[in-house]
Amino acid sequence: MTSLAKLFALAIMFSATSAFAQATRFPPPPPPSMVGPYVGATLGLTQAKDGCLGVLSGGGRSCDDNDMSWGAFAGYRVLRYLAAEASYKDLGKVTASGPGSTEHIHGVLWDATALGILPLDDHLSAHLRIGAYRATLDTSVRGVDDHTNGNLTYGGGLQWDLFGNLGVRFDWQRYKKVGGDATLYGVNLYDVMSIGVLWRFR
Repeated sequence: MTSLAKLFALAIMFSATSAFAQATRFPPPPPPSMVGPYVGATLGLTQAKDGCLGVLSGGGRSCDDNDMSWGAFAGYRVLRYLAAEASYKDLGKVTASGPGSTEHIHGVLWDATALGILPLDDHLSAHLRIGAYRATLDTSVRGVDDHTNGNLTYGGGLQWDLFGNLGVRFDWQRYKKVGGDATLYGVNLYDVMSIGVLWRFR
């Protein structure tokens, strides 16, 4: 084989090796960084698991313990596997209806939670959350003052980062012991199922 042929063969081998290395991109690139602040909004369904309590109980009235929920949240992803979040939620109303009267209890709250995050791939992740809330209840029943209390909240869900800075989230969250035994509201357990959108600043 002539020197020119050897040089030509060597050039072909080098080109093929370079193309293969670029195609395989080994080692693979690191996953995209998700660290940083974000904001979002949610819409969902609330259920007061213990139904109509306190001023809404008795009287042969029917109870509607489901209502729409909406809220907003802001958070900071500290690490790929950890985030901190604060949110506001309107829990909607628990309504008791009967002949000649319809009354309700309405709830709103603030909560602060820590999220443990498990990335499933570059765009999909699961999370668990735990934290505390501060809720305020009011009622249409005359002469009953608003009531505020706090307790534990926890939940979990999935998040899908669609493209760029936009994501979609599906969440379930539970709020324990909303209300008080010594009040006219009773103590209820609220579950919220929601879908949300978020915008990440990065």
